Amino acid sequence: MRRRRIPRTLLAIGALGIVALLTALILLAGDRPGGSGMRTEEVAPQAQVTSAYGHLEEFQALADEHGDRAAGTSGHEAAAEYVEGQLARAGYETTRQYFTVETWDEEEIETFTILAETKGGNDDNVIMLGAHLDGVPGSPAINDNASGAAALLEVARRLAQQGSVENTVRFAWWGAEEYRGFPGSSHYVEQLDEDDELETIAAYLNFDMVASPNAVVALYDARDDDSRLNVPEGSMDLMEVFTDYFDSRDQPWITTSWNYESDQVAFAETDIPVAGLFSGSNERKSSREARLFGGEGGAPRDPNYHQPGDDLDNVDPDTLDLMTDAITHAATRLAQDGGTQGSSALDSGAQD
Repeated sequence: MRRRRIPRTLLAIGALGIVALLTALILLAGDRPGGSGMRTEEVAPQAQVTSAYGHLEEFQALADEHGDRAAGTSGHEAAAEYVEGQLARAGYETTRQYFTVETWDEEEIETFTILAETKGGNDDNVIMLGAHLDGVPGSPAINDNASGAAALLEVARRLAQQGSVENTVRFAWWGAEEYRGFPGSSHYVEQLDEDDELETIAAYLNFDMVASPNAVVALYDARDDDSRLNVPEGSMDLMEVFTDYFDSRDQPWITTSWNYESDQVAFAETDIPVAGLFSGSNERKSSREARLFGGEGGAPRDPNYHQPGDDLDNVDPDTLDLMTDAITHAATRLAQDGGTQGSSALDSGAQD
């Protein structure tokens, strides 16, 4: 990733003609959407928020101002600038990867994914964590998926405070997940393939809807051998990072289908080990799940899925905190692990 980044600043040069030439070169280097479409962002200072729920409050305020965070809108841009500002406060450099997407109305729009990674670590053994930043049109999109984006922001802040890592940890706030084919993550994986960098990704962890109001604690089921989407070797090890964490805290958990449709699909299709957490959408909570997790059996896990009512009142803060802590545990453990892609992810036995 680093070798494709564009320098943040240029030295001032007195001759106006040279300045103009350098400015043109910068614009060309940040070419969008051709090539990798990468551009490093300058970000304005902002106050550091230190909880996932605090980020949700900020995303709600942006939704109130802009209406939604759909790809290609002012709300998505404002949310991106907020994410970039928070990451800058935590010590990260952010990069946007631009791409075009065809909307449901068959129009093309330009949008982007935000990328950031730890300073230091093994760039040939990258642990990736991702959540999509966009929402559906007409909705504040707080559970789907400001919850995942907020949890990821808080995990990035915590990881930066922990100091050095053995493996590079890369964070992605995907663009346009709500469109067919998950264009942001698909474009990113395609670019990795073109640049011969797929082998550098040791694992990918996905977080899409992690604060549902009638929540379950669910993991992508790496034991599923009946899925249309093959389970890459190493995925079971990643799943056990989470199950061990929950078991050690006497926290019940269940599984969701392995081929849960979100940004992990592009990684799994290229045989990169994946895992993820999920708290529920509009499917109904069973009576057994109500006994395990509380809440209302027979009612939707998220009654406002993809609706205007997906606002700050549509989340469970306790579930958000639990999921954020679990993600922090996984990121910390994998950041210090010596395993490589396809091998046991936890040979080193590092703890958070």
